[in-house]
Amino acid sequence: MSFWACERDFVYRGGEEGLSFSSDTIMFDTIFTSIGSTTKNFRVYNPYDEDMSIESIELAGGDNSDFRLNINGYPENQLEEIQIRAKDSLYIFIEITIDPVGSNTPFVVTDSIYFRTKEKTQTVQLVAYGQDVVLMRKEWLKTQTLTNEKPYLIYDYIIVDSTETVSIDPGAKLYFYKDASLLVLGTLEVNGTIEEPVIFAGHRQEEWYADKPGQWGYIHLLPGSGTSSFNHCVIKNGMMGILADSVGLNGSPIEIHNTKIEHISTFGLLAQTSNIRASNSIFGDCGNNSAALTVGGNYEFTHCTFANYFDWTFRTNPAVFLNNYYIDKNEKEQIIPLKQATFNNCIIYGNNISEIGFDLKYSNTDIPEADARYEFNHAILKLSEEFDISDETKFKNILKNEVPSFININEYNYQLDTLSSAKDKGSFILAEQFPTDLLGVNRLEDKGPDLGAYERVEKK
Repeated sequence: MSFWACERDFVYRGGEEGLSFSSDTIMFDTIFTSIGSTTKNFRVYNPYDEDMSIESIELAGGDNSDFRLNINGYPENQLEEIQIRAKDSLYIFIEITIDPVGSNTPFVVTDSIYFRTKEKTQTVQLVAYGQDVVLMRKEWLKTQTLTNEKPYLIYDYIIVDSTETVSIDPGAKLYFYKDASLLVLGTLEVNGTIEEPVIFAGHRQEEWYADKPGQWGYIHLLPGSGTSSFNHCVIKNGMMGILADSVGLNGSPIEIHNTKIEHISTFGLLAQTSNIRASNSIFGDCGNNSAALTVGGNYEFTHCTFANYFDWTFRTNPAVFLNNYYIDKNEKEQIIPLKQATFNNCIIYGNNISEIGFDLKYSNTDIPEADARYEFNHAILKLSEEFDISDETKFKNILKNEVPSFININEYNYQLDTLSSAKDKGSFILAEQFPTDLLGVNRLEDKGPDLGAYERVEKK
């Protein structure tokens, strides 16, 4: 009898105020068809001084809905006689999986949750934006064009087969599931435009994931692959950006132009014994090097911005790293000449003391240029105070540790502020090959081209 006397009575059904909610509308960002969403939740409050019982909580669409509920720990879309202590609350969790509908354009999926008490019926709205996709998984791609009609959702990997060429149209979007990668044995041609860049990113579309690194794998240009090119594309959120392994060695370099590589957990660009030519590109925040040019090779960067302010983990490696050897299976050093590594009208900056690193070996110290030839010409460089830039064969017109004054590094905006030390400091001769910047702005119409990927134009 004493036990039953301690039990609290939940006969109260609520008053005219009804229940209170932490939110009256739950919004989901774009959800790809047949892919589950992240879980969202809200709280339901009992605003009264008495314990109460909610007659029912139910998903309007029932079991046919694209949404799913978990009501205070019960994975049910409908529940009755839900008890809440006075001034207490309960949680409701929501997920969604959208079935394919064959639509190329984004669409809206809605539903609502009903809460019935004695005095009133209340609702919380559920809204999700859906998008049908082309699913690809472990596919070997022959010569074809990937269009912008629907996004592509990639599981595990896709491979551009040897001797085949895959072109990607402006505005195409390739989203990768966890650990998925794009492997290239043939040739990849990425043909974005200023207005419609090609996107390579993780499949999560919620705002929280927009700048999170490590959500998918990388783009791997395998040994023997063709002369791939990247123009006006964004590569973000991967474990790596581009891994170039012994490519571009037939005389025609891999081309990377007007491209952003950012929010990467390790290397933005990891090149090994490769031939790469890049311009008007951003190599942004990366957990390791923004660009690591290793085991020799031939590299040319013009009007590129290497801006590494990665803060997801503690980063010790510099934004740009140069290396010209490897250790073979017999533990011997094998030097592969760094034939050229030039940085013209560039900015190399970040939050480390020095953002350029070297690990170079020489077979004959009397002629070091035979094994390693590099040059920084008209550039802002972040370097330690003791770093010597007096060798004018390697360092020409250098602004050492001059702050480039990007507009907002916290929002990854590496355009130049009006007081930037990079303004008008570039070489006209070096800029003539790339007269417009990443946004199509002419950089040859004022006192001088600005350093980096962006040209600052003052409003008149």
